[in-house]
Amino acid sequence: MKFLPYLMLIVSFVIGYFGLTFLYVFVVAILSTLIMFAPRRRELREQPQAPDQNMLLDGAFLITQQTILHFILFALGIFMARMLAG
Repeated sequence: MKFLPYLMLIVSFVIGYFGLTFLYVFVVAILSTLIMFAPRRRELREQPQAPDQNMLLDGAFLITQQTILHFILFALGIFMARMLAG
């Protein structure tokens, strides 16, 4: 289970390599966010310095972070496909 987010990142790279649309990457980013949300929430609750975290803002930050990260790997996949084809 702890390696599943890394597998999702590889999926985003493969989506870019084979030239699929960005909508697939967005779906993978949402799935990755749902996988990572429970451990992140547990970790934030255990921090003594931040007991009243806003979970809605943290969720928005997490989905934005995952979308950017997956898009970077998607773009890297496109770049690698074009470099190897040329």
